[in-house]
Amino acid sequence: GHPSRPRTRSIGPAVRFQHPRNTARSCGLLVLLGLMCTSTASIADETTELAATPRVRIAWSETAPVIDGRLDDTVWQDAARIDHFVQVNPVQGAAPTQRTDVRLLTDGRTLFLGIRCDDDSVSDLIADRIGRDEFLLDGDAVSFIFDSFHDRRHGYYFEVNARGGRRDVLIEDGDFDVNWDAIWRTSTTIDSKGWTVEVAIPFSSLNYAPKSDVWGFNISRAIRGLREEVRWADPARNRFIANLKHAGRLEGMSGISQGLGLEIVPTLALRRTDDREEDRHQFDVQPSGDIFYKLLPSLTGVLTINTDFGEAEVDPRRVNLTRFNLYYPEQRRFFLQDELLFDFADLDGNGQPFYSRRIGLTPEGVPFPLIAGAKVTGRVGEHYKLGVMNVQADRHDGISAQNLTVARGAVNLSPSTTVGALFTHGSPEGGDSNTLAAFDLSYDTTTLAGNRSLSATAWYQQSFTQGTDGQESAFGGTLKYPNDRYNWLVRFMEIGENFNPALGFVNRSDIRQYEGRFRHRLRGIGHFRTLDTKLNGTFVTDTQNVLQSVEMIFVPLELTTPTRNSIAALYTHFYERLDAPFEIHPGVVIPDGRYNFDQGALHWSAGRSSALQASLFLDAGTYYTGTQIGASPSIKWRPSYRWLVELDYQYNYIDLREGKFSTQLVTLQVDHQFSTDLAWETTIQWDNQTDALGLNSRLAWSLQDGRQIAFVFSQNLTTPGRLRVLSTQLLLKVFWTLRF
Repeated sequence: GHPSRPRTRSIGPAVRFQHPRNTARSCGLLVLLGLMCTSTASIADETTELAATPRVRIAWSETAPVIDGRLDDTVWQDAARIDHFVQVNPVQGAAPTQRTDVRLLTDGRTLFLGIRCDDDSVSDLIADRIGRDEFLLDGDAVSFIFDSFHDRRHGYYFEVNARGGRRDVLIEDGDFDVNWDAIWRTSTTIDSKGWTVEVAIPFSSLNYAPKSDVWGFNISRAIRGLREEVRWADPARNRFIANLKHAGRLEGMSGISQGLGLEIVPTLALRRTDDREEDRHQFDVQPSGDIFYKLLPSLTGVLTINTDFGEAEVDPRRVNLTRFNLYYPEQRRFFLQDELLFDFADLDGNGQPFYSRRIGLTPEGVPFPLIAGAKVTGRVGEHYKLGVMNVQADRHDGISAQNLTVARGAVNLSPSTTVGALFTHGSPEGGDSNTLAAFDLSYDTTTLAGNRSLSATAWYQQSFTQGTDGQESAFGGTLKYPNDRYNWLVRFMEIGENFNPALGFVNRSDIRQYEGRFRHRLRGIGHFRTLDTKLNGTFVTDTQNVLQSVEMIFVPLELTTPTRNSIAALYTHFYERLDAPFEIHPGVVIPDGRYNFDQGALHWSAGRSSALQASLFLDAGTYYTGTQIGASPSIKWRPSYRWLVELDYQYNYIDLREGKFSTQLVTLQVDHQFSTDLAWETTIQWDNQTDALGLNSRLAWSLQDGRQIAFVFSQNLTTPGRLRVLSTQLLLKVFWTLRF
């Protein structure tokens, strides 16, 4: 896995699963197939003969370099240097075709990197995006990681491309938080012989072990004109650079400082709202603020007062053809800060004990006011990590003010084993008292049979809801073998009928869910980079072992080229047991009963590194009492590195005995980057189920990292008959970070 997109979460586990009669036999076959293929694969298929862990000692200087994208400051002459890289792709273990020179130094308050990337064909450079947090590795870019605790579990990932586009990602036990934003600076230049980047990362932007002299470090370069990736440490194709367990050593880090570790972020929001449906017209001035304090270099306290989330990204609209609620990712800054520390086991979706969107948002996604919130997150000592949050929600919609608490702690029993606990108390919807206690155990190694990865997770949860008696538990486990040639997973969970995490997410209870996945990959087949074959199966019964749903997905062929164009064919078999009628569309009700249906699909995408990128997903087949046809084309156009125009369309036509209907969803996104610090982003969404059009346009100017002015224009319109404005909102928000 790699942070190519926000952490993927299931949006409705067991949405339409179902069938074969021999459920246990089929699930067992998936497991047996994975184990047999793994055991018979030669170690050479998965491993690379790697040199000893490389190391470098950082240089110290009383003078800081000027960050201007040039390495002409004399201070760089005495910096530590790295110039030995090894190919990962296309020829694993080969020497690079282009020279890369990296320099590292510190003045004790900031870490500086200077990177020179020689290139014989500068005209072939690919750097078509400069937006913050865009995926940059489709072009010419460098990426680097820091394991600031040297525990091989927690770290920071950064990307910079040839035009100064940048991205930062938080790493926590193999998970990625792409919403994390650090305060750091970069500058790049391009000349006739290559390109140069300078980076400055204040230590106050990172957590670290204060007494450690060694950090984990690795750096990689993508040379897209040659389809080449080179890496300093761990040039293994079956691992991404963000794998901390095989990083090199950055020595000489003791003695660094964060200053006082105090950060104050006052915020002012000016908002004008005109709601024609409710005849509400008002102007609001809302001051708020956040205070961050480093209790330790590894532990951060946060206080938020009168919090406003008006500048958060708008949720994407989705068409829901399932019986279950959809899962949306968090978008708000306060809850995103160190959010991975609150992750539990490997749950993303159904059965999750803590889901931060339950705080400050109704189930329909409508915000409600928060008076204040406080968090303490980070690490204590070498083996302990914790996250504690308390939020006071104001009264709203007839619900009295509520105090909500979540606490998460974990201890590393060994470099591979972690045991943790999670506790929540309170209900955002008021009513009966609710408490939850949860425990998890995880194991992760990358040295199985020499150089392979294996991970396992087990967990247990118990909710305590006033007036509920019994069946409030949930438990499960996962075993993963996530390697390059053979990649498989088996998972089980049981969720009791009355399991109720009031601060979590459950969209399907009273179930036992069995899941298996298997993928076989071949590389270098003709002109293709990879050839994959996949088989996935998910089986759901109730807690009385009565089969409820099955989903079996077979991908006989998925081909990917060196430029990452791809095509795949899919076959899916579904079984659904409906114990009650299901209204799939207004006026279209599927009666209770047992249903088997089959669908075929084709997925094609092209142009990942081109100005014009396109993808198409087509599916068709039987569906409950009739048929279904779907098409999802997408076009992404980058006429220059400053512009992005993306159009997505989703269409479904469903013909059932109970009725016919179609669903349509159109999303248009237009972004313009005036510079790396000034961006204008506009999203327009329309769907035929609500016949409503939504517009959200955001102009954000970052005067410097942590100091931003944002102007947001939002409008909802109704489309039947004639276009009519329902509501309009104008928001001007300023936040200003002060560090001491």
